[in-house]
Amino acid sequence: MDFKHTVQNCFADIIQEYQFSVIKVNEDEIMLLHPNYALTIWKSREGIDIYYLFLNRLEKVKITNFLFSRYEKSLLTNIVPANSLADKISNGLLIHSRGLRKYFPELLAGKTDWIEAFENNHFYNEPREISIDEQEAYQRGS
Repeated sequence: MDFKHTVQNCFADIIQEYQFSVIKVNEDEIMLLHPNYALTIWKSREGIDIYYLFLNRLEKVKITNFLFSRYEKSLLTNIVPANSLADKISNGLLIHSRGLRKYFPELLAGKTDWIEAFENNHFYNEPREISIDEQEAYQRGS
């Protein structure tokens, strides 16, 4: 599975509409770079995690569980059972591309109104420094 290609396919409409640059950080992480922020999509043995990167302070927060908490079950329409890790990753990408588009258009547009709801959510986690790989990917893409 070419992870970058898979992300580009699943997020094609979002990438085009919100004018993201797609940057491969490493084999397991893809950055969607917007002028004001970035999203990184990680693949792991458990599936997909999404991080929001504050580019002005080079910090990130994991938003996967917060996003899921706002999604509705209708996003699971036509999702096939995952029989392999590749299926699990593809399903996660599809669910997040649908969910971000439907429930978080302001986040995708670079607005930060959603952050207050995130900070008051039980899935909130403190920002931490972005990795050297993420810094280098951001510098390549900007």
